[in-house]
Amino acid sequence: MSKSRKYHGSGGNSWRDKRNYRRIYDENGNVVANIITVDGVDVEVTEEVFRAYSQMDRRERYLSEDAPAGKVLSLEQMAEDEVQLTYVGAETFPDVADLFLEKEDEETHQLNLDVFRTLLASFSDEDRYLLEKVFLEGVSIREYARARNVSDTAIRKRKKRILKKILEKYQK
Repeated sequence: MSKSRKYHGSGGNSWRDKRNYRRIYDENGNVVANIITVDGVDVEVTEEVFRAYSQMDRRERYLSEDAPAGKVLSLEQMAEDEVQLTYVGAETFPDVADLFLEKEDEETHQLNLDVFRTLLASFSDEDRYLLEKVFLEGVSIREYARARNVSDTAIRKRKKRILKKILEKYQK
């Protein structure tokens, strides 16, 4: 898109004319500086700071356009409308029940990992390596097969055989 855009608006009253940040471009259209004006002084900032600042500005404009003038926002109404409080910048505190379930989930996950690692010890090095890569590290069967220079089908069959052994151990 050309950097010499024409904006349709209300002749000098658009948000673009009022914003306090801008980019400076060279003759080839490359960004050479990101400028934010603070108390009347132009300050050059990094791309990261500029992007964060402009996103905050867009969010602020969106929220101000979304709320009808003179209307007070109600937390109860927002809850009824299922608006995420973090979306509007409200600081939220986690529910005690959520914290408990989260801790319980972490403990259950850790217990399952411990059981899985104990179970891994009962397999051959090759089978253990497959289980670690696929289940703990998230490597796909295709990637694993390619790295081992074997067919996907062979790895799938081996994985199925290993899982069958695991089921047999737990059904006893």
